[in-house]
Order: sequence, then structure tokens, then C-alpha cells
Amino acid sequence: MKESFEPLELFLEICKIPHPSKNCSKLKEWIITKAKENGATIKEDKAGNLLCTKGNPKICLQGHYDMVYVGESKDFKVQPKFLDSKWLGALDSSLGADNGAALACMILALRDFDNIECLFTNDEEVGMIGANHLELEIHSPYIINCDSEDIDEVIYSCAGGYDLKAKKGFEILAIPKDYKCFEIKTQNFKGGHSGIEIHKNIPNAILELAKIARDLEGIIIEFWGGEKRNSIPVNATLKIALKDSQAIKLESLSENFVITPLKQTKYGYACKDLLTAILGLENGVIKAKGNSPLLSSNLGILKQDNESFIFYAMGRGNQEDLMQKNIALSQTFLNSLNFEVNVLDYYAPWTKEEGKLLELVWDIYQKHNKNAELKSIHAGLECGILKQKFPKAEFISIGPTILHPHSLNEKLDLESFKKFWVILQEILQKNYNF
Repeated sequence: MKESFEPLELFLEICKIPHPSKNCSKLKEWIITKAKENGATIKEDKAGNLLCTKGNPKICLQGHYDMVYVGESKDFKVQPKFLDSKWLGALDSSLGADNGAALACMILALRDFDNIECLFTNDEEVGMIGANHLELEIHSPYIINCDSEDIDEVIYSCAGGYDLKAKKGFEILAIPKDYKCFEIKTQNFKGGHSGIEIHKNIPNAILELAKIARDLEGIIIEFWGGEKRNSIPVNATLKIALKDSQAIKLESLSENFVITPLKQTKYGYACKDLLTAILGLENGVIKAKGNSPLLSSNLGILKQDNESFIFYAMGRGNQEDLMQKNIALSQTFLNSLNFEVNVLDYYAPWTKEEGKLLELVWDIYQKHNKNAELKSIHAGLECGILKQKFPKAEFISIGPTILHPHSLNEKLDLESFKKFWVILQEILQKNYNF
């Protein structure tokens, strides 16, 4: 991108600072420094949330400062790459435009406007931790979440979510000496966001390997996979012992799997119930209205601890009754297979509200973007949790266009980034109307 664009320059600076969920301290310190430079007072709570305030705040911008890092770099490096004049991606990792692009705009908003609050929440990508544990008091009656991912959408409601954790230990089996051992690894899986892309039928690396393990009927030695709880898995690894008659079937596997012979191993595990559980849980869109998902589930993580296997399925629902029913059905099914089941990080959906903020933002959007539409999304936003903490406040969610977040293919639409900044500035200039 040849022309200078200040929010982009600041976002590229953010990309240089590693900030995966649970490891964001360096970016937190950067935000504090920038906010102080821009004349804001800063408060921090135990969860690492930052509330930066100037003047007598009438409006609050909110975004999260952790990112879903997908990539091989052990130091979580992000190397932004201009794919062409329109798109910014990253080399061999996710980009972190979710939510880094918004953070750049929020920092500049603190510099350029008075009577404003900016709430930077922590670890939202791993269970809305920051929002759930917020101890800071927002004083603004109007709150704009900057975590939406389509410039053509003004979001007025979103899905709630939860993590279903299932764990079970399995019987150790001796592997017959005439068995052969293999490692099967996935490759070329695309992954994606388990909310906004769940309807696209993107293959799940864990599920695809589970199907192979079921069909081969061998003895599982090791099995793990997934990157983040809220992303569709890209990577999974299965180590399995097979009879010769079963091993022949490996030749028919597609190029999406890498097969490596292993040395003979003495022991494996009787994992039939594990495969039954993984493949028996509903995955993907479970219920929809037209083309819009209302209820979904994504098996995001599979771990192994010796003979115990643990997996996490993230459920999302735009209606709380649907979420509750699915939780009950899933628990009953997994309990029937003797899994220990726990529900973690539950948060309710954010339901539509009419008000002054929605009216103002919608008027500005229509002026700058004729394609804009009011919409409910099937992803989780902090709005639902924050609404419970600040019931009198009005909420809305907007943001630039980001394709394939939480994946190696994540990319930011640069023109939409410009348009978002123009729209956000005009909203903040209307401060006197609030």
C-alpha cells in the first residue's frame, strides 16, 4: 500500500509485538504507553483489562488485545505481507487483524478525541476471560464494540457460547508383534473461525483423522490435534498400529495426509469409545434459519495425557434455549460413554436492542456504505457479557472486513480499514449529540 494511512502504520507496529492469548503482557505495556502519550488516564484490573479515559466520557470503544495465533513460530511472530494493493495477510501465520486493526484505531481515537473511554479487554479469544472478569466501571452510556469483521454489517446481536470439556481414561492394549505402526498427519487443511465460518463446511482435521482411525480398526497409540478452541482445526496427528490388511488402506488416503512408518511400539489404547464420542457429537451447523446458523458446535482441541484423552467442543447459539438443550443432549451422550463432562466459559447471547446509538451509527453507515445491513451474527462478541454488567448502556458492533480470521489465510481488506476509520471518526465527532 503506497499511500500513508496512519491506522495501518500503527497496526503494522502492533504486529511486531507477540500477543497470543495468555501471553499479551508486551502488547499491554505498549497500549499503556501509547494511551499515556495521548493524555489518557489508565486503570487496570486483575484480569489485565485496561480502561483508558479522557475527559467526561460519553462514548466507549471496546476491543480485545489478544489474538488467535495459528502458525509454527514458537515466539509467535507475525510477518505481515501485502498480498496485493487490496489485501494484507501474513507469512505462515494468522495476521491478528482480529482485533489488532481496531486497537490501532482506538489508540488514535484517544489521541484525537476528548470525552471518550477505550476499554481494552484481555484474553477474549480463550473464553471471553477479560469481559467475564471485568472489574472496571464503564461510565459511558454508549459502547461500541470494534470486533465485527465485515464493513458491510452493523451488528446488533450475536451468539452466546460455551466450551464442553470431555475426559476419559482408556484401557492399555499390548500391540501384537506382527502389527506395523504409522504416523498420519494432516496437511493443507484451511481452518477458519468456528463462528462466522462454521456454515462453510470446512473440513475439521481432528474429525477427518478420527474417521480414518475408525475405518482402519487399528490400535491407537497417540492422537491429538487442533490449535485454538474457537478455530476449526488445521493440524492433527494420529499414531496407530495396523495389521498388514489394514495398512494397505493407507495407500488410498488423499494428499491431505502425510504417512510415516514408525518403529514397533509395545502398547496402545482401546479407544473405540473415544472415536464414538468424537464422531457422535454433532459438529458444524446444528440448527439454522435460512442461511443463518442459530446453533453450532466445533470440536477444536484434542489432547492426550498417557491413557487419558481430553477434547473440547465449542458450542454457539443465538438463542439461549437452543444452547441449553444442546448442552443437555451432549452431556447425556458423553456420560453414556463414561466420559467426565464439564461446561466451561458459558456466556449468554446478546439480543437486539433499539436505541439512540443504533440509530446514529446506522445513519452514518448508510451515508458511507450503501451496501450496509443491520445483522445478527453467529460469533461471540463481548457485548453479551458486558450488557449483563452494564444493563443501562446501549451497544453496537462494527469493524473492517477480515476474511478467514483464526487461520493461516486471515487477511484484512485495506479499503474497508480506511472506511472503518472514517466512519468511526464521524461517530466520535457526534459526541455532542450524546
